[in-house]
This record gives sequence, C-alpha cells and structure tokens, in this order.
Amino acid sequence: MSPVTVMLVLAALGLVPASPAGAGDTVGPSSASPGVGESWPVLTPDARRLAAWVTGAGDNGAAPFLIIDKRAAAVFAFDREGGLVAGAPALLGLARGDVSPPDIGSRPLSRIGPADRITPAGRFVASQGVNLQGKSVLWIDYDEALSLHPVVTATPADRRRERLASATASDNRISYGCVNVAPGFYAGVVGPLFATGVGVVYILPEVRSIEEVFAVRASAPADQRQPPMAGR
Repeated sequence: MSPVTVMLVLAALGLVPASPAGAGDTVGPSSASPGVGESWPVLTPDARRLAAWVTGAGDNGAAPFLIIDKRAAAVFAFDREGGLVAGAPALLGLARGDVSPPDIGSRPLSRIGPADRITPAGRFVASQGVNLQGKSVLWIDYDEALSLHPVVTATPADRRRERLASATASDNRISYGCVNVAPGFYAGVVGPLFATGVGVVYILPEVRSIEEVFAVRASAPADQRQPPMAGR
C-alpha cells in the first residue's frame, strides 16, 4: 500500500504516520488501541539492526514486514520501503526459547504444556487468514499454528489486556505461542499492511544470537542469496 494510504489509515485511527526507522524512534499512543499504555515502545537496538539489514539486503522482497522483539515484548511494523509505521506491545509464548516442538501445530491446546508454549524465532512469510473460530489472524506459520492476532480475553484470569497495558515486558509471557496485540494495532496497522498480499515476519531470538538465526553481519556485504519462501 502507498505511504499516503498508510498515513490516511493511521490518521483515522489516531496513530502516528510512517517515518524512517532511525535511532531512538518511538511511536505515539493510539486512542484506538484499548489496553495499550500511554506510549508505544522505542525501536530497540536489535530491531533497528535487523531492520537495517532487511532493507539493505532486500530480504523483505519489497513486501511489508514486522519485527517482533521477544525480549522487549514488542512488535514493530514497516512498510515496503522499510519505513517504520508503528510499534506496539505484544503478548508472547509463556516459555522462553527460540524453537517450537516439531509437532506443535498438530496438538490440541490441552496437550501443549507450559514448557512447550514457545514463540519461535526466525523469518516467516506471512499472510492474513482466519482461524478455526472464523476470526481474522495473520498466519505467521500455518503448519505450526503460529499467528498474530488481536488479544484473546476469553480467560479473565490471564489478564491479557492488563498485561499489554503494563509498563514492563516481564508480564507479557502468557500465550500458547501466538502473538497477541491490541485490537486497534491489528485493525489499523497489521490489517492494512498485509491486505494486498503476503509480507514477512521476523521474530528476534531470545536465547540464540541474531547471527545464528538470520544472515545479519556486523560489517559484511549484504547476503545475496534468494530468501526462502517459508519457514524459519
């Protein structure tokens, strides 16, 4: 979608329009995002470094992309040119780790124990779809049943809205592995960015190094290999 369209959508929802991703970038609060605190997250150094590599190497293939920083419990959205559109807090898998169990996508929730509730790290080709309940989600990895979607509030004891609104990332680990965001962020940012086709989702590691997961190098020519169409 064009920068003008992004700006109109964000302005209508009270969000901050797109800007280049630079040091200390922040995104303002959204009145359309209930459960979000007074300000949205700062673009973290790791996310900034990965974004620079993505755009420099053309790894996103001229598609919009998201960077999910598990350590910061935040998601950052970028347009096709690598401009920072918006950022928001996120809820993530309960367990820390970077690799999901191999059969996680075929298990019912009742058979996913606390230690297996991992949001995996990696590069994923994502697209919008619906889940088994017919609700809109961004499928990050369909086979692994991994998606990004509006925050789930069916279990009040989880206090998911409150966790999103808290000032710390330490209480944002609660899901079975999926990424939960505020409804306004999903409808106003993720939906429009991925409305016309696929995009890429990059999930930063929290146990492994960035170099182990991506082709990022501190000072080396951009990786010119054709990126995979799916997987991590």
